[in-house]
Amino acid sequence: HASCTPMLARAVPFPVAVAPVVASSRVSVPNAVFVSLHTPRATSVRARLRSLLPGLGDRARLGACAGRSALRCTLPRVPVSQRRVARSASITMINTTLANDDSLFIGLDFGTSGARCVVIDADCNVVAETSAKYPPIADGGLAGDGIPVGGWAEAWQGALWELIDALPDHIRNKVKAIAVDGTSGTALVVDGASNECVYPPMLYNEKRDDAVAGICAIAPEGHTVRSASSALCKLHSWWFETDGGREFGKRGCVDSQKTENPKLAHHADWLASLLHGLSGVSDHNNALKLGFDPGLDAGDGENGPGGGFPDWILNQPYGDMIPTKVYEPGRKVGVVATEDALKRFPKSVVVVAGTTDSVAAFAAAMVRDPGDCVTSLGSSLALKMISETRIDDAASGVYSHRLAGKWLVGGASNLGGWLLRSHFSNKELVDLSLQLEDTLTREANEGNLASKETVTDYFPSVLMGFGLSVQDAASALAANRPTSDVAFLRNILHSIANVEARSYAKFVEMGASHEVTKVLTAGGGAQNEVWSGIRSTELGGVFVGKALHIEAAFGTALLARMGHYGLETYVPVIELRKED
Repeated sequence: HASCTPMLARAVPFPVAVAPVVASSRVSVPNAVFVSLHTPRATSVRARLRSLLPGLGDRARLGACAGRSALRCTLPRVPVSQRRVARSASITMINTTLANDDSLFIGLDFGTSGARCVVIDADCNVVAETSAKYPPIADGGLAGDGIPVGGWAEAWQGALWELIDALPDHIRNKVKAIAVDGTSGTALVVDGASNECVYPPMLYNEKRDDAVAGICAIAPEGHTVRSASSALCKLHSWWFETDGGREFGKRGCVDSQKTENPKLAHHADWLASLLHGLSGVSDHNNALKLGFDPGLDAGDGENGPGGGFPDWILNQPYGDMIPTKVYEPGRKVGVVATEDALKRFPKSVVVVAGTTDSVAAFAAAMVRDPGDCVTSLGSSLALKMISETRIDDAASGVYSHRLAGKWLVGGASNLGGWLLRSHFSNKELVDLSLQLEDTLTREANEGNLASKETVTDYFPSVLMGFGLSVQDAASALAANRPTSDVAFLRNILHSIANVEARSYAKFVEMGASHEVTKVLTAGGGAQNEVWSGIRSTELGGVFVGKALHIEAAFGTALLARMGHYGLETYVPVIELRKED
């Protein structure tokens, strides 16, 4: 949790605390995971909102809304120097308590170094959280760059059951639905009959360069599967390496198994199958890098109102390995049916279609309207925007997921918080950010608006994508570093803010249906209020603030709740609105 502080500018009204560990143990199984049960960091969504009040002074108020009890509070304003352009925003919580409904919903998030479970109730209050670390990487490398003791599949499976076993019986007995998210592009080859992995999992960042030429020969120009790390490239490579499973393949020092009935499963697909026991099932978001087209009219209804795999994939020799049922995230897939699942849950518990980890994190921010955006501002910069129109351009690093009936346009840049950490310590960032805020306030009070023209943009033409290398970015800063550290910090903050603003503007230029209306932020950069003010200015004065929830597991729990109640959206009771 200490890693959340590198870009902290000042104390913020959000209580940031490490949850006490209620129970912790090392699991005594061959492929051990470390599991902890945590008490929720906030007892309810309402409590999270109330935690804002101490920093709001007389701007906070309680009121009534058309007969419904509501908590309304104006968010902290951006620095004085930005007030000329910033619009106000408010959080409104409608009391939608479901009387006599004690249903609980589980969201499971499987990341690169560990897994997390969040349990919410009908009103989206977090009632329990558990976490698990995977076994150590066998070769001493970082997660994603090696294989843990026992293998990745064993690590994920062990973490799944230990996360659930760490929940008290009185919680598990009230669970009504479960959903799972996993890393996008991580693919497994399993035996269609036994559901066992027959080839070591191919991780999200693993490239299969040998398959690129073959995929580019069949995939349309600009398609997301033309990347060497796409799930389709991994499937193509495996097929021809093993002659469709009839020969042994080799990944590192691990041999594959032969199989007569191979099937392709994504990270989240396989883990969900350990609960519902079904094969050939995926979701719109995880299947995207396999070539699934959420806008294709499938005709038979199996994939929801639309979506399917194009014929140029299904007609390949590995076409029978492709998932046959691909659901919209948040839709019911089946009920728990495996022996291991039925040991832990009532047989009525529903398994809901999940998503990728990044889309789950977006859902956790609880935005739903066209023009709403979520920026993940950590070591890198990841952008997502809700649109009524679809945009896909692999050359620009832009592609669209489908979520709750709208398009989620996404892009990324490697220009993020690492630029700050490579030049400043945590304490220096705090001190310099406060000095910068004083400078911005003084300039605004003096009407000195021309000073912004002296700010250097280190990346004047850069958009999302990874076209600018880390070395080039570092060189750009080194070549034009001012003597003042405050000025240097200001240049970096503005430069990254400009990349964000240009990228969202590019989404609109490429066809996104709406201009940016607001931006919620996840990651360490969300803590820096000065940076939020600068970003608001570069975005034309739209509201920029911190997302109340950033955990992918929380977003996945919202999908489980959505599926149980048959809702059309994952957003429960929170709305962020502009006030004119």
